[in-house]
Amino acid sequence: MLVYNPGQPDELSYPLGDAPLTIGRADDQAICIPHRSLSRQHARIERSDGRFFVTDLQSKNGTFVNGEQIRRKELRPGDTLTLGELVFLLTREAPPADVPGTRGASSSDEPRPQLTRALTRVPLKTLVQAVPGPEQSASEAASAATRARERLRILQEVAKLLSVTDDFDTLLGKVLDLAFQILHVDRGVILLLDEQSGKLEPRVSKTAEGTPVRGPIFSQNIVDFVLRRSVAALFSDAVNDPRLDAADSIIISSIRASMCVPLKPRDEVLGVLYVDNLSTPNRFSEDDLDFLVAFAGQAALALENARLYRRIEQETVQRMQLIMDAKLASLASMVGGMAHELRNPLNFISNFAGLSVGLTEDLAHVMAPQRERLDAASVRDVDEALDCLRTNARKINEHGRRADALIQGMLQHARRSPGPREAVDLNALVAEGIALGQCGVRGEPMPVQLDVEYDAGVGRVELVRADVGRVIINVVDNALYAMRQKWTALGAGYVPVFKVRTLARPEQVEVRLRDNGPGIPAASAARIFDPFFTTKPPGQGTGLGLSLSHDIIVQGHQGTFRMETVPGEFTEFVITLPRRGGQVARLAPTQAAGTGRG
Repeated sequence: MLVYNPGQPDELSYPLGDAPLTIGRADDQAICIPHRSLSRQHARIERSDGRFFVTDLQSKNGTFVNGEQIRRKELRPGDTLTLGELVFLLTREAPPADVPGTRGASSSDEPRPQLTRALTRVPLKTLVQAVPGPEQSASEAASAATRARERLRILQEVAKLLSVTDDFDTLLGKVLDLAFQILHVDRGVILLLDEQSGKLEPRVSKTAEGTPVRGPIFSQNIVDFVLRRSVAALFSDAVNDPRLDAADSIIISSIRASMCVPLKPRDEVLGVLYVDNLSTPNRFSEDDLDFLVAFAGQAALALENARLYRRIEQETVQRMQLIMDAKLASLASMVGGMAHELRNPLNFISNFAGLSVGLTEDLAHVMAPQRERLDAASVRDVDEALDCLRTNARKINEHGRRADALIQGMLQHARRSPGPREAVDLNALVAEGIALGQCGVRGEPMPVQLDVEYDAGVGRVELVRADVGRVIINVVDNALYAMRQKWTALGAGYVPVFKVRTLARPEQVEVRLRDNGPGIPAASAARIFDPFFTTKPPGQGTGLGLSLSHDIIVQGHQGTFRMETVPGEFTEFVITLPRRGGQVARLAPTQAAGTGRG
């Protein structure tokens, strides 16, 4: 026997038989109790092998046996069953035959009438709202239809966010805005579970007046109640609700009515959506809670979609970093082998070339006393031979040093950057790279006109500081080298101008570095990012700078790196970086870019 409100004046008893028994507030339930804490179809009791089991039917406020929330559990005599705010007791005894709403054991063979209503200890106003009343007027029906259409439109709006939005913060703000459009809400907040600490953290808050939010605008007791039970909750009169036990946060904030639902796309709870009203108790209805549950379900799917997108993005970053790491390891192995094989011969060549220069001078000194014994033609031949020998030895020594410098540069390219990804002020990084690039200029000072324009909206971007800084320095070095060539050729009639622009885009940031040098011919422009291709004279460039810079931006940071040029007029390098770099704590570092155009 299942006894409702045991020991109370409105106690009712329901016999349990072999047929399953469903409990809820819908009219088609075997036990129908029009109480707002019940779901339309809340729980089912069924018999199996002589034992009774209760199953929760995905109710909003949960099913509890002896105070423990369950999904399915055996019921034994003496167990207390709590559905929402309603309490039942399972007993062995059959009720007397004359008790209203019950059936005795002796009448088991008679057809049992459907039990459709039971009195509850709730205010009369609540029962009036729960039990269907007289026929609605035409205006009331039209108003209800309008509200239903508007709520359907809001749910459709949330569904659209599944495919068009992957920015977590933008998505959260949009979800809260939609909730304010349909419900009589004074305040709202979305709290998400922190993946590291497991604690609920407010992510976006809003008030109906649009005033700035300062401090928490939610009841911690309500949020904890919903999160602990993983159920939706409606608090029609929060101040007097026994579930909250007159919590300080309710009283201090003057919360009159509140709703809170979990953001739960599947089994995992992502957070909660909380809304309240500060002016009127009973401001929210059961239909409002049903809508908020459906709304939160769609919003949770959108949030999970954005989280999965972010996770895929992070994994893509890690895979690209691993590819670059493998590429760098291969290059380092090749460079190490080359250095081992070439350095010793180069050292011998350079050393013996230096000795040959000294021997040439010694030979000229020894030959000086013998010049008087030779005729003029022989003296001229000897001087020419000595000059040629001296020049050749010096050139061999010079090119040996250049070859050694090339190996050193390749080894430098193969070195790994020391730092991880971090949020960096991109404007400051670009300015620092330009200053360092100018400091590295060798030769006669050149009057360069610097035209700089930084977009304040660029802000901080997640990147590897050393790598991107090296890319900026490399482009600046190439630009200054190109402008020097044009300045040397044209003289004072040419004014070198270097333009720097940073631009904030909706999903990315852009850096433009433009020089008014000689430009790059079309044949060379097509190969500008090829490894070991350079437009500089032999010995002045390794041909690795732009190739590795391209890998750093495109593979290491999922950006773009392109060149625009008009021969004789300008060359411009355009770097784009994603505004959101992913929440990667530490990644495999990338290589530093070197100098040398192309």
